[in-house]
Amino acid sequence: MDEEISAQKQHKQPKDGTERLRPYQYKKGQTGNPSGRPKGISLKEYARNQMLYMTDAEKEEFMHGLNKIDVWKQAEGNPDTKTDITTKGDKIEFTPAVAKVVDEFESKLKEQL
Repeated sequence: MDEEISAQKQHKQPKDGTERLRPYQYKKGQTGNPSGRPKGISLKEYARNQMLYMTDAEKEEFMHGLNKIDVWKQAEGNPDTKTDITTKGDKIEFTPAVAKVVDEFESKLKEQL
């Protein structure tokens, strides 16, 4: 009986469930990526360079294959954004008049595309 109690004490469950992860956590000041970013250019930089060296005809052909809404979002930003830097992440509250203008603009844009 005493052996069972001591065995139970040794295999006690952690209170918050994270004790078992402690040996695998990074120590203070330790980085998760000691080698740093891989050498070479990123995919974003590569795509930018490709676009820089395309002729106008090649750019037109490339743009023709893209979704018009996605092109607009890349150029102007995501129209569905409900927050901005001035609200510190809080939702932007539109007055009914502004909301109506935004809705009309989005409808006209979708008709043109």
